[in-house]
Amino acid sequence: MPMPGPPTSGFPAFGPPTSGFPASGPPTSGIPGYGPPDPFGAQPPGAPNWMTPPTGPVIGGPGSWPSGYRPPSGRPGRSRNKLIVGVVAVVLLLVCGVGGVAAFVGGDSDKTPAAVGATSSASASPTPSKAPEPMTSTAYQSVLTEVDGLLGPAWQLVVAAKNQTATTDAVQALADAVRTSAPKFASLTPPKEAAAGHEQIKRAFNSFSSDISALAGAVKSGEYCAGSSAVSQVTSLPSANLLREAVKAFGTSFAFGAWLPAPVAQQTRTLANGTMVKKGTLNGSGEFTINNNGSQTDVTVSLVPNGGKVAAFTVFVSAGKTFKVKKVKDGNYQVYMSSGVDWDAGVAGFTRSCDFEKFADVFEFKTTSRQYTTWEITLKASVGGNADTDPVNPGDFPQ
Repeated sequence: MPMPGPPTSGFPAFGPPTSGFPASGPPTSGIPGYGPPDPFGAQPPGAPNWMTPPTGPVIGGPGSWPSGYRPPSGRPGRSRNKLIVGVVAVVLLLVCGVGGVAAFVGGDSDKTPAAVGATSSASASPTPSKAPEPMTSTAYQSVLTEVDGLLGPAWQLVVAAKNQTATTDAVQALADAVRTSAPKFASLTPPKEAAAGHEQIKRAFNSFSSDISALAGAVKSGEYCAGSSAVSQVTSLPSANLLREAVKAFGTSFAFGAWLPAPVAQQTRTLANGTMVKKGTLNGSGEFTINNNGSQTDVTVSLVPNGGKVAAFTVFVSAGKTFKVKKVKDGNYQVYMSSGVDWDAGVAGFTRSCDFEKFADVFEFKTTSRQYTTWEITLKASVGGNADTDPVNPGDFPQ
């Protein structure tokens, strides 16, 4: 780029043309009258190299300036810096065109021009969207009825569940129904008379869905193992109470949630020690003693013919107690045990904290003319014990 300073020759930087040709005519020399390089890097074809200052006069008379522009006034010998700035400004104006006017600050030719006067278009204001129309009461009731149709049958499966396997399946079905139902309320605009209940039911379903999903895992692990305990747990949930409050908010205008009862308290039922849950046929000579001392959990013990799935008998032994079964028939048996809390006679099983096991060994009962077999098992685990037990899938437990 040329540097500001006095010209390097004696020729004037401005003034009338050096020949008699008119000012509007072509330059007196055959050398093209190129201006300084484009500050943005573009060079016209055939332009001279402007990396060093020119050593001769600036060629061209006043006619070489674009229309509407005139060379700056002043004595020929003044600073060349003004000439350079003026030429660059012309080039920028020609390059920029309608994009805006280029302004320079100071006299340095290496300053970046700042565009001023750029045209900006006005932004249109967004048109406000129209609020959705509320549903009719009839349409809203149809949604409530649809949700009741999903939840009611699933709830009845929970009520009817008789064992851990059935309870696991039933609670999972209820969780699926709740998960399907919850989004149905999210995008609805309820009628005015349902507004209060609608907001409550949305919040209730969000919590209820999480609670029932967690309950499904608890049932699978044996924490709840019968329909009766699952019913108590569900109805006592805070989210279930939110559902009941939503139903109250609907008043008599809408019908919903008849399947959900009031809270049902958990129970802790038991049997007398030695109660025969399944008596079977006891007409042999063998004896079988169950020692449940040191345990805080009630148990049932079943003697099952080896390889079979039906118990010869099942006896209830209370926590901290011992009981002896007499007249056991000869044969080879496997010993199955279940333990838990709250014995439900209606399903012949515990409803909470259930565990199912069997002894790894086979127990033989044999009677001769001189002797009979007697076995005793101690259920409390101890160091040095000589019997191993294996877990049993609840669905494979003999009846």
